[in-house]
Amino acid sequence: MTGGRTREVSSLDVMRLLAAQAVMFYHLVFLSWAESAGSHGIRAVVGNPMAFPQAVAWASVGWVGVQIFFVISGFVILMSAQNKSASDFLIGRVTRIAPALWFFTVLSAAIVLACSVLPLGELSVRFLRSMVLFPVGPWVDGAVWTLVAEAVFYAAVFVLIRMDMIGRITPVLVAVTLFNVLFWAAVLAGEAGILGEAGHRLAGAASSYKLRVTLISTNCYFAVGASLYQIFMRRNVPVHAALFGLNFLAALVSTFYAARSSVGVAQFGQTPLVAVGVWGVATLVMSGCVLRRIGSKGSFVPFATMAGLLTYPLYLINQITGGFLLGLGYRSGLAPVLAVIVAAGLCTVFAGLFALLIERRLQAGLSKILKHQFRRPAPALQEA
Repeated sequence: MTGGRTREVSSLDVMRLLAAQAVMFYHLVFLSWAESAGSHGIRAVVGNPMAFPQAVAWASVGWVGVQIFFVISGFVILMSAQNKSASDFLIGRVTRIAPALWFFTVLSAAIVLACSVLPLGELSVRFLRSMVLFPVGPWVDGAVWTLVAEAVFYAAVFVLIRMDMIGRITPVLVAVTLFNVLFWAAVLAGEAGILGEAGHRLAGAASSYKLRVTLISTNCYFAVGASLYQIFMRRNVPVHAALFGLNFLAALVSTFYAARSSVGVAQFGQTPLVAVGVWGVATLVMSGCVLRRIGSKGSFVPFATMAGLLTYPLYLINQITGGFLLGLGYRSGLAPVLAVIVAAGLCTVFAGLFALLIERRLQAGLSKILKHQFRRPAPALQEA
């Protein structure tokens, strides 16, 4: 991915940071007190949570930031896979994901242990699952499930590169889109009772973890981003515009089902249509900014670059560490709103310091190790 091309889509980095902020405030303002008391998540590390019932209408929708991440990944990962070997792509993805994951998993585990949230044995199991992105949870931090879904997407792109199909992605996107249309049509038919008992079971499973993490119900988001990238590159625009539209509609339905099972809807009576609208508007605005190259010049570029560096560490730090900082704020006597602001600010600062002072060094070291292992010549066979 060239520097010029990166600048042309710098607006994506800003949208990614806004999505991470939405997720953070979802955790700090809503899930910190609305989460089930026995979940061993953010509410447990907060300690004695303060409720924000007046903020439910907006804070409970913040999880939609994850679906926005998926769209951005579809665009950026397809972009970064161009003209790369399978091994270079794999090294790049592991180098990008692993250091921050490992660092913040250790930090989260230390906080969970210090707060006596879990016994050491259970914590150890969750810690190992998190460190290797094991597909079945629970993990130290609930955010890990999205990284598992991302890893499945990376694996699919890796296979396409190995099969020399990344430059001929259109037939793949057509097949994926056809699947999405048929799948969500079957879900809606099942919801209407047309398909009988099997249809009801399919509709009930539409937002389940298994279908989300295997990309059965979430690949439509990645497909929206991938189609947008093809339009951005002006490759067969009419076809990819149609694919974008069909996957966009599928993603609206997917968001509706995800919203219906969310805490805000299931326990607080919020309407799932708000989440659908937020995701749809955000995606269309983001797509318009990308296609019009908004923010590709001037002082906006350095800001966008910093936003991009902040996003991933902020996403990993805001739930367990953020909840712990929020609890410290409450116990120190800060007003609830001020405690949230301080916790959010500290999470953002820590994420920035990690990105600037630690992450790049860890990535450089890991990249060097991986490149040495992948490119080490095979040992010669000894003659008998």
